[in-house]
Amino acid sequence: MSPNIPADIIYPIIQNLHSDHDRKDLYAATLVNWTFNRAATPLLYATLDSRSIKEKGGRLTVLHPATTLHAKPELTRYVRHVRETGDVHKTLASLSPATSTSALTSLALCTNLQSFSWVDNTFSQGHSQVLFMSSLLVLKTLHSLRDLTIRTSGDLGDEVWKELNGIGGLKRVSVWCMEGPPRVLQGWAGTLSGTLEELDLGRCAGVPATILISVFLQLPLLTILRLKGAPSAAIPTILTYLPNLHTLDTEYFSSGIYRFPSKPLPLLKNLVIRTSSMDVDGPEQLWSWILGLVPGHKGGKGGEGKGSLETFTLHTFAVLGQTSMPRSFMLGLAKIHGETLKMFGIGTTQLSLDDVEFLCGRLRRLEELVCSTSSLDAAAIS
Repeated sequence: MSPNIPADIIYPIIQNLHSDHDRKDLYAATLVNWTFNRAATPLLYATLDSRSIKEKGGRLTVLHPATTLHAKPELTRYVRHVRETGDVHKTLASLSPATSTSALTSLALCTNLQSFSWVDNTFSQGHSQVLFMSSLLVLKTLHSLRDLTIRTSGDLGDEVWKELNGIGGLKRVSVWCMEGPPRVLQGWAGTLSGTLEELDLGRCAGVPATILISVFLQLPLLTILRLKGAPSAAIPTILTYLPNLHTLDTEYFSSGIYRFPSKPLPLLKNLVIRTSSMDVDGPEQLWSWILGLVPGHKGGKGGEGKGSLETFTLHTFAVLGQTSMPRSFMLGLAKIHGETLKMFGIGTTQLSLDDVEFLCGRLRRLEELVCSTSSLDAAAIS
């Protein structure tokens, strides 16, 4: 093969070999010739993770990129994304204790790092906390970092959160900690006020609405928000402080008094609602609450809102029978967003064939409809 193939042609070809789960093809590309090597190496080391595999005979082998980076530090300039796994480091503590130290040394050399993820299903206040705290101290020196994901089974502890509060410049934050007091960026929101655009909070249950509101009023640049466990009654008020928000993924709980604020809500393009129901009619007030979140632009025909919503997804289930959707809700949604909705996905929520026909007729830009339906006439469904 000619070594004179232009790199600008080779690079997009090799990009199609890239996979987060299997980098064997990229590694093979680095061995073709020097031209392929120069094109494939940045992709090969752009995303690094630690993992353990069981070989034949049950032998456990730990794979960690720190070994390579420690031997060839010049490769660290290509690293953009790092995913560390607490379980792997627990294994390394007995098999190769020096590797965890090498991981921190190598991380400090990744001056172009953009995102860092820490996933730990057995997080404890011992080895995991010490190692994660050490990683945070390194991350605070990497000013290129824009994305931070934390998913642990245990509580990170006050000392760790104190360090987190000092990390600024992030555009995306995802926090899922299943134990300990729920953390919703108290004390950290002010630091992130001028940069944060995407937030994923996996545990807000039990946090007073006043605290949630005080956090979100400091995050006006948010465009994507995912909340789990937040009180439904507080969602409309929270949205009034997020004028740039276009994607919301949240839960609905039937308890509470739902009063919508007089301030304008952001013009959502993507809405995901997660809820459950004890009866086939759906949770009380759910349908009017959803419509209240997407009033559309002011100034539509007859003083009604003009559409902005492009995708609507509903995840729900009923203990007795299947959840049904009232025609009044479909009519209200179609009246405002009939010219903009492209995807209408309601999973196991059941629609009649008349409902399906109604939606297809009213949602003029509809490209995808996901629902459940039933009919004695199988040909009518197909």
